[in-house]
Amino acid sequence: MNLDARNVLRQTALVLAALGAAGALLAESGREEFSRTFQKTLPLNPGQTLSIDHRNGDIRVRTHPEPQVAIDARIRVSSSDRQGAEKFSNDIRIEVESGGSGVSIRTVFPEKSWTFSGQGYVSYSVDYDIALPEGAVLKARNRFGDVDVQGLKAGADISDSNGKVAVRSTRGSLRVENSFGSVDVAGSAGPTTIVNVNGSVTVADVAGDLDVSDRFGGVHVSKVSGRCTVTNGNGDAVVDGVGGAAKLTNSFGKVDVRGVGGALEVDNANGRIAAREVKGGARLTTRFGEIDAAGIGGDATVSNSNGAIALANVEGSADVHGGFGEIRVTHTKRGARVVSGNGRVQLADIGGAAYVKTSFAPAEAVRVSGTLTVENSNGSVRASEVSGDASVRTSFGSVSLDGIGGAVDIENQNGAVEAKLSGKACQKISVRTSFSTIRVSVPENASYAVTARTSFGRIHSDLPIATAGDVSGESLSGKIGDGRCPMTLTNSNGAIEILKP
Repeated sequence: MNLDARNVLRQTALVLAALGAAGALLAESGREEFSRTFQKTLPLNPGQTLSIDHRNGDIRVRTHPEPQVAIDARIRVSSSDRQGAEKFSNDIRIEVESGGSGVSIRTVFPEKSWTFSGQGYVSYSVDYDIALPEGAVLKARNRFGDVDVQGLKAGADISDSNGKVAVRSTRGSLRVENSFGSVDVAGSAGPTTIVNVNGSVTVADVAGDLDVSDRFGGVHVSKVSGRCTVTNGNGDAVVDGVGGAAKLTNSFGKVDVRGVGGALEVDNANGRIAAREVKGGARLTTRFGEIDAAGIGGDATVSNSNGAIALANVEGSADVHGGFGEIRVTHTKRGARVVSGNGRVQLADIGGAAYVKTSFAPAEAVRVSGTLTVENSNGSVRASEVSGDASVRTSFGSVSLDGIGGAVDIENQNGAVEAKLSGKACQKISVRTSFSTIRVSVPENASYAVTARTSFGRIHSDLPIATAGDVSGESLSGKIGDGRCPMTLTNSNGAIEILKP
């Protein structure tokens, strides 16, 4: 036998082997499918209710103007047990009843204990396609299947599990419950309530109030004309465009809110918060995630632990509590109060009084139109362009004040102090520190009664001081100008300098 003949035989053997394998697979599958249809039409007037009790199949509901409900169902059974599948298919019943309140549909599946020799399987479903009067009320319950509803002009109450729920273009109150599947609602003209577990929720274009509860899934909401409440866990919550107030509770996921017409309240755990364009006040709380908020139309109350805080453009006052994270507050019209633990604090463009408390980190403030009070420990303090009084307490860090318009009161330990006043002739000054230098700059037309004392340092003044009593390098009492304002400078182990601008 020549080489070409051997190649032909080899290819033929391969083809026969492949055909034999395919035939074995077909024989092994042995799937038999039986299907039949069910149709029924019954009168149903606007205001009456269609009730559906179903499992193992999809429900699809559309509307029409006729005062009747048209039911179209397709029954499918597939199994390797041909006789059992055929009998099971024939025993599936669809019970339809009509009464004064409306029409009810119930799917009844027979009891069946399937036994197979070798490999066996069975699957079955009933899929509904229903045409419903526009003004009828829908109450649907399903398990192990999808629900798709569109065009209702009355209320709807939908319950599902192990399937997707989609609702479009409805009027009246809407309630949807689901588990192990997504919920998608768009165009609901009425109060809307959604409860889900282990599935995402997407809602858009709600003309009314919205209440969403979910776990183990993301929530996305857009364009709600009324109030919006979202309670979620283990998933992100994103809300964009709410006409009224908004309240969001979440954990182990971020919260992102934009465009709220009323007050905003967010309580998150172990997740980030971002908020923008809130016309009312805002209360924001989280842990182990940063907070970034801007454009608050009222007062802002912000609390965070173990995360950074950024707050900007607040029409009211700002009350901020943080820990172990940097805090930055800018552009508040009615003052700011910041309490932090072990985090850097930065304030800028504060309209009104400002208060800062922190430790083991710097505190900075610029352009404060009221008084400034800073309590720090083991951290530096810097402030400039403060129109009111400035009171600072710190230790083991420097203090630098520039352009202070009111009285200056500084108490430091083991840190340098530098204070430059705004240029007024008379501003009360009191400075205490140790183990570093005190430098105070006042205008040439200043008017002060000076008391300065130090140890292991020297006292120097650029301005002439008319002294009274004993004068030494470490102690000085006297007047600059006519001495109208008190200046008390106390140091130990450091120099004191009174300087011109």
